[in-house]
Amino acid sequence: MTRDLILPPSVDVDSNFALLAAPKSTVLTWPPKFSDVIADTTVDITYSLTTDGWTHGKSQDTTTDPRFSLREILGGFGPVTHTASLTYVYGSEEDIADPLLQEEEEYILFARYATPWEQELAATDKYDVFDVQAGTKVRNTAAGGKFTKTQALAPRRRVLEDQVLAAA
Repeated sequence: MTRDLILPPSVDVDSNFALLAAPKSTVLTWPPKFSDVIADTTVDITYSLTTDGWTHGKSQDTTTDPRFSLREILGGFGPVTHTASLTYVYGSEEDIADPLLQEEEEYILFARYATPWEQELAATDKYDVFDVQAGTKVRNTAAGGKFTKTQALAPRRRVLEDQVLAAA
């Protein structure tokens, strides 16, 4: 075996992310289709978010499997838990996220990673797709002179990761 030092380039988050939201009532299939991503009812909320404004966490429970007379405890994996929240600016007449995301309403979120925001949304793009219920809006202490709110999101079904959505 030969080993070469290969340092793959990293992709900066700046301008290489998009987050879109659609009211669940406007998305009629699961998984959604690419036509749902580009529908008039889907709103780009990317630049409403603060620098820490998109948080998606994922963890998996572990289980133990002890056996009679075995000196080691075997293990396994349990359910996966996804968490998500948004922190966004508000207070201007041009707000996007704050008026859209109503507490206890359900939304479909489309997250596109490591692709320039300016690049047209394409049927070949990979998306993480979230069916979520929006939680309570929490007004944050003004930081950096900006008014923000944080809103937890509760996944309502399995999160689809790195999905290429059907065209129609």
